[in-house]
Amino acid sequence: MNRRPRGLVRRVRDHIGFSVIAIGVLFIVLRLVGVRSTFAGFVLSVAITLALNVGLSYYSDYRAKHPRPQRENRGGGDIRFREDDGRDQRRMDPRDPDRLPVRERRDENR
Repeated sequence: MNRRPRGLVRRVRDHIGFSVIAIGVLFIVLRLVGVRSTFAGFVLSVAITLALNVGLSYYSDYRAKHPRPQRENRGGGDIRFREDDGRDQRRMDPRDPDRLPVRERRDENR
């Protein structure tokens, strides 16, 4: 059940409403704050937003059709299924309280 590919006109129609409303709200908020705006600025902002949305729509369709190959697992996942590498991590940590000299050991109960 493949969808028919959408053309440029259909994508523009899908995104024009969002672009006009989003930029319109932004220009109203800017006007309330005191920033002056022109009609040409509004049209340019809508055009840029529309172009970005349509471009992202094409890109997401392309990524859906051509997914990236899966990378090999790099040691993540459940720790129960990892192999032990044979090193004692407590021995390797120089900040371990058991490795400190006797006079520098701290008692956590004090």
